[in-house]
Amino acid sequence: MPRPARSRVRLARLVYVRPAALLVAGLAVASLGACAAAQAPDAGLPDGLSVQVQQGRLDVPQGRLVLHFENTGDPVTVTAVAVHSPALEAGMDREERFELDRDDAIDIRLDLTGSVCDGDPAAIRIEVRLTSVDGAEHEGTLQPDDPFGTMARIADTDCLAESVAGVAAIELPERLRTTGAGAEQRAWIDVRVAPEASGDGTLAIGGVSTTTLIGNEDGQDWPLDIEVAPGDDPVDLSLAVRPARCDAHALADDKRGTILPFRVATGDGREGRLEIASGAALKADLYAYYAERCGL
Repeated sequence: MPRPARSRVRLARLVYVRPAALLVAGLAVASLGACAAAQAPDAGLPDGLSVQVQQGRLDVPQGRLVLHFENTGDPVTVTAVAVHSPALEAGMDREERFELDRDDAIDIRLDLTGSVCDGDPAAIRIEVRLTSVDGAEHEGTLQPDDPFGTMARIADTDCLAESVAGVAAIELPERLRTTGAGAEQRAWIDVRVAPEASGDGTLAIGGVSTTTLIGNEDGQDWPLDIEVAPGDDPVDLSLAVRPARCDAHALADDKRGTILPFRVATGDGREGRLEIASGAALKADLYAYYAERCGL
């Protein structure tokens, strides 16, 4: 039975990331014409206003899109912003005002709505309502730059997660399993791959990549090379864990070291890294294990 194209797959939980990325937003109205220059505002907006879509590394797991506004024209007060994209569900808007002086810039963060997997992530526009310095009200549309391919990455991330979820759930344990103490302590993350009771498709898990904090006791990554389909029995995996390095600063400053990147591919042709975040208890256990084994 085919899965619906629309999906709200936000991964607080699952995050799919390539190198560190940054932000998001943009789409031109039809009235601008196919040859309109990117960043050119429509006739309703004053000159000098532009927008770029990005994401910082902390925006990715929190499911936020960043609109980076710049203004090279006269001061304006923006009173409303709305993001429209066929690859995102409706509802990304903001009505809190903010000011932009000449040669000013600001980052606006919006919670991402669910992805629509048959929509074009490049077709995005930002509707803006503002008041100019003379008190006149303006409303129009900006086509944003997307220099880091943020919109395509978000769509790939969410739709890969949807394809995986249609075949099986990848479940991290609530707690870390350990033996011993001090430098001799050893630990395992017991992962369960639980196929759906019914459905179609396949899921191949090539392995799990090392993180900034932990790696495989017997090497770098954890090779797995398993394949499951709906109706299969659950598969239990034990990932033997060691500190990637013993560094007190790495532990104190950690942001992503307990998010496990699974290398996956699904039968519908999607593939990539599916990052699954540790729950609060598992995260605390991993930190304690790191400190114990490293003698910190």
